[in-house]
This record gives sequence, C-alpha cells and structure tokens, in this order.
Amino acid sequence: MRILIVVILSILFSTFVEAQIMESTKAMSQGDKNALSVKLPDTEVKVVEKEWESFIKGYKAKLRKIKKSSEIFADDAKLENISSNTVDVYALVSPRGEDTELSVWFDLGGVYLNSTSHPDQYNSAKVMLNEFLGKVSKTYIANLLNEEEKKMKDLENVLKDIDKSSANSVKDIEKYKEKISEAEANIEKLKIDKEGALKDIEAQKAVIKKVKMQLKS
Repeated sequence: MRILIVVILSILFSTFVEAQIMESTKAMSQGDKNALSVKLPDTEVKVVEKEWESFIKGYKAKLRKIKKSSEIFADDAKLENISSNTVDVYALVSPRGEDTELSVWFDLGGVYLNSTSHPDQYNSAKVMLNEFLGKVSKTYIANLLNEEEKKMKDLENVLKDIDKSSANSVKDIEKYKEKISEAEANIEKLKIDKEGALKDIEAQKAVIKKVKMQLKS
C-alpha cells in the first residue's frame, strides 16, 4: 500500500514539474492581451483559484473583483524580478476536462509582459509560475496522502474489529466449553444419583414385600 502511494505521489509531482508554460494572445477583460498559460493535470478550478489567490497575496497584491468576469485581479503586486514598479496581474482558471488551465496576464503599465519585448522579465514570470505549480502540487499531494492515510486508518479499524470479534468468539468458546464441562459433570453426578435412587427403590420394594408377607401371615 505505501509503495503504491509513493508511486502515485511521484507521478503526480513529476507531471506538475514537467508542465509546459505557453505564451499566446488571449481574450480577457481588458481585451486581447499576451498571456502565459499552463495546464494543471487532474485539478479542480476552485482549488487552483484558491491556491492562486493565496499565492499572489504573497506579493502584497490587493485582490479585486472584475464585473462580469471570472478573472482574479491582483492590483499593485510587487514583483521585483519583473518590474521595479507594481504590476497588475490578471489570472483566469478554466476547466479543461479533468484538468484546469491557468492563464496569467502581467500588466506592466499599458504594456503586457511578453517574451519578445521583455525576455528577462518573461523568464522571471515563468519561474514565478513554476513556483506556483510546485505549491499546487504540494497541496494535491498532501490531500492525496491524507486520503490514503484515512483509507489506511479505515482498514486498520476493520482489522481491529476483526480481532475484537475473534477475541469475543474465543471467549464465547471458552464459556461454552465451561458450560459443557459443567453439564458433563452434572450428567455423571445424575448417573450416580440415579443408581442410588434405583437401589433405594429396590430396597423399598423388598420392605413392601416383607410387609405384605407379614400382613398375610
């Protein structure tokens, strides 16, 4: 069981690590802008959104809602490796079958981050997203481990119930053996009592016979 869990965790972690960050122009609340996108395998939208909100808050950003949009808007994030000024970051988590896709736009002040105009900053953004992937993978691995440990605990409880039932059965057998032993001893005693009773009956018959003979004489 533990070997299987380790294999599953290793596969899940390696899948996240090997996820490719893609660059493309994507539609968002501010128009068609350059974005960095990455697919997260076997993940749920709500979980990834929650993890991203927690992650981006670490950069002193203020989260704001955008009307009629599912985007997560992080206002004035301090991303020193990307810009000396604060950066507005837009993120959108979309379902992709059993996976999710995270798209992130970095507004550098009228210009959106792209690999052509900002090669160094773009690489820093990729490092940042890879760090986020690591965070998500740890969360999913922790959740998976927790689920497997719960299953293990359930199995251990089943084993405890079996052991308890077995112990009770052994106790019942001992009680039954004791009762059988007592019954067998009682049968032997009754046999002796019966023999005594038969002798008493025979003796009494003899007395009655004698009395009858005396009565006739």
